[in-house]
Amino acid sequence: MKEDAMTDEDFLRHLDDYGASPDRWPPELRAGAEAALARSPALRSAADKALAFDRLLTGSPPMVEDARIDRLLSAAGAAARAVPQDGLVLLLLGRMPRRTAAGFCAALLALGWLTGGWLAGTLPAAAPQAARGQELALLHDEVITLFDGEPR
Repeated sequence: MKEDAMTDEDFLRHLDDYGASPDRWPPELRAGAEAALARSPALRSAADKALAFDRLLTGSPPMVEDARIDRLLSAAGAAARAVPQDGLVLLLLGRMPRRTAAGFCAALLALGWLTGGWLAGTLPAAAPQAARGQELALLHDEVITLFDGEPR
């Protein structure tokens, strides 16, 4: 065997790279490829399979009936509906009835709106109580004294 002869591995790699059509192969590789094909039935079989694959890729796609597409889509939809979908709400709230989850979400939304309005200053805060300077203290049942913190 010559040193520059194409090995089986090289032929298969070039077959994957360039396809089965000899026109797509670089001219310097064509002679080595033909010699490799002439000596090996396994390479001829691989070239035939690659040619069939190339024909499949270059040919028109097979016609599919609309009824078959409808059956496939309905089966895929039924399978998707049968499996519970884990979404963000499910991760946060767990498995609870939708009505309960919707009420919880509405309450959180209202709380967020009220808190945001209060922080922005559009809602009045609790009225501050006036500071008292004087308080009444009951020292005895009969004596009422004014207590303002200073001794008398």
